[in-house]
Amino acid sequence: MSANPAPVGPPGSRSWFDREDAPTGLDLRTCIHCGLCLTACPTYRVLKIEPDSPRGRLYLMRGLAEGRIAPSDPLLSHLDLCLDCRACETVCPAGVPYGRLLEQTRGQIRRRAAHPSLLRRLGEWALRNVVADRGRMHLAVDLLRLGQHGPIAAFMRSPLARRLLPPGAMAGWALTPPLPARSERSLEALGAALPAGARLDRRADGLVFRPAGTPRARVGFFTTCVMETMFPAVNREAVRLLVLAGCEVAVPRDQTCCGALHAHAGLRRAARDLAMHNSHAFARDLDFVVSDSAGCGAALREAGHLLEDGDAAEHAARLAARARDVSEVLAELGLPAPRAPLGSARDGARPLRIGYHDPCHLAHAQKVREAPRRLLRALPGVELVDLPDSDWCCGSAGVYNIAQPAMAEAQLERKLDAIAQVAPELVVASNPGCLLHMARGARARGLTARMVHLVEVLGRAYPVA
Repeated sequence: MSANPAPVGPPGSRSWFDREDAPTGLDLRTCIHCGLCLTACPTYRVLKIEPDSPRGRLYLMRGLAEGRIAPSDPLLSHLDLCLDCRACETVCPAGVPYGRLLEQTRGQIRRRAAHPSLLRRLGEWALRNVVADRGRMHLAVDLLRLGQHGPIAAFMRSPLARRLLPPGAMAGWALTPPLPARSERSLEALGAALPAGARLDRRADGLVFRPAGTPRARVGFFTTCVMETMFPAVNREAVRLLVLAGCEVAVPRDQTCCGALHAHAGLRRAARDLAMHNSHAFARDLDFVVSDSAGCGAALREAGHLLEDGDAAEHAARLAARARDVSEVLAELGLPAPRAPLGSARDGARPLRIGYHDPCHLAHAQKVREAPRRLLRALPGVELVDLPDSDWCCGSAGVYNIAQPAMAEAQLERKLDAIAQVAPELVVASNPGCLLHMARGARARGLTARMVHLVEVLGRAYPVA
């Protein structure tokens, strides 16, 4: 029990929460118990028990706030099982800020009551010391790349590896895409592929890509730790399309991880430090701060939830107000007429059938649904179809698929069923976790559909000259 409890419960109550970054009583009491969140919740759909629904978890949080209960193993289990997909926020008529409440509660528990396992401690160490540092992240990917070739790769594919290594390690290895060499990860490699008349300026504080003619907008590009190291070609395509749309694109050298994974894991202080760092890195005169990762974009838009006081709050508010998904900027500014139709890889006379998946933190957190679809519909030679229940979580949820494999697999199976039902050739999913998780599942099931990022599809209509 904290010696300085937060006054979030009824008068006279003694809250379990302390005053640091605690859920407020007003937010916790916003829920009207209507039950609309139940069928929107991935874990409730599977388990059908109240404590594994948003409404049930809110009741547990209120119990902590009002001093009626204290953290216990069952309570922690119910809160940890939440994917933080925020589908409940989309259907909630009362506007409960569920994602923020969950992360604040996890932060309190992690700081004051949790007894993490060795594996979880290692994961948190990696979040603080590797993921949050761009140089170390590149070094980690260099090491992971060694495991994709030669004797290490042969060992990882062997039955012996499955017997000796923990399931989380095997799952992480299976998820990892083919990793490019460090020399192939830099955005500077885009220089030769820029549209005619565009140029790249290398400056001490970062890179600036300038379009031909007068810029229509000046944007900062958020590279993200995972996209920069594991999906660098997607980053390059995103910047190329922004330049093609008339944007001057600044890439600050001083940016860092968005902190989304830290916030989800309850490492609120680390997430706050990262948000503050990025709010200063993107403090320059920009119209937008653009991300091509749904989870990172949501973290940027919500930086103000972490930084609420003094000058830090002002910087965070400016960052949040300018944060955009790449699809929003491309749809708002418009791209030139496509130069090449997109026909089927198997039969050029047929349209390319594309299924669209709504990443949770794009649809539910950022409320971006129409812009990606509008861009895809504008492409010649494309037949766009929504996956059934396209905004249901695929089960990736950051590192959830490694920490909670059984529930993650249950969500993935539903998503793969949806893909099989509409039989697309490509599935667009603009989030690295979704791409990795769904691609692994599709390979295991033998589906032929490929998982791709939105900008990879758009880029096909504008081939490099």
